[in-house]
Amino acid sequence: MVATPQNKRKKLIKKLKSRFRLTVLNENTFEEKLSYSLTPLNLIIMFGGMLIVFGTLIYLLVAFTPLKNYVIPDYAATEFREEARIARLTADSLLEVSRKNEKYFNDLRIVLAGGSLSNASDSIPLETQDASLNYAVSDVDEAMRQKLSEQDRFSIEAIDNEKERRKGVILFKPVNGTILSPFDPKAGHYGIDLVAPKDDPVKAVLDGTVIAASFTADDGNIVSIQHNNNIISVYKHNAVLLRKVGDRVKAGESIAFIGDSGENSEGPHLHFELWENGAPVNPTLFMSFGE
Repeated sequence: MVATPQNKRKKLIKKLKSRFRLTVLNENTFEEKLSYSLTPLNLIIMFGGMLIVFGTLIYLLVAFTPLKNYVIPDYAATEFREEARIARLTADSLLEVSRKNEKYFNDLRIVLAGGSLSNASDSIPLETQDASLNYAVSDVDEAMRQKLSEQDRFSIEAIDNEKERRKGVILFKPVNGTILSPFDPKAGHYGIDLVAPKDDPVKAVLDGTVIAASFTADDGNIVSIQHNNNIISVYKHNAVLLRKVGDRVKAGESIAFIGDSGENSEGPHLHFELWENGAPVNPTLFMSFGE
């Protein structure tokens, strides 16, 4: 008679349920100490349960203790991968900063020695730079100016417009710095470059409202503030902006930090512009800086 799979299963179940007695005897007196009635199925369940319990305990021990650093291969590399990536980017940034600082100090040495820089300076966008501005004065205008100058030379009522402007408007210095590049609209430089330590605060020169706070590839982080009397102040190459569009600021409040952002920047400095009635104005008419 051929055994069927069902018969084999029944025989296996019968063997697993067969009862055995486990007895512990005293070796000298053969006195029975312990006695257990077990089946193979009970043993399998018992050892299986113990395996699950010990496996769970080992997993918890490894997962929630420092043992995982020694038991799991390359675990530490996975945990600190992001830190390694940041460190690599920081090293690249430091190399770039070192290169810019070296060029900045070379330019500074040239300026302090009385030389002039040949590199391109800060300016407004290219389309505005290309505008042909005619600063020439006709002969008739020059003659009229000379005549008025002679008439007003000894007049008590004569007041210099630039001095009057300086008396009527009091501006805070945006930074305590030294002028690296002066105001030169003919060369497309519509502001002044002020050298100051990196991360020094940049301050609003007048009360006003922030009308622009953004980043551009050429000029980096830029803040523009609208003031009364149709005056606008512009601050370029900042490291971090502290204000957003629509914010009201008071004169002397910090709006950014000195930085080196933008392709036109070659070292930590502030490019500061002052516009009145849509035309650039020399900031040194309102405040004095070191040269």
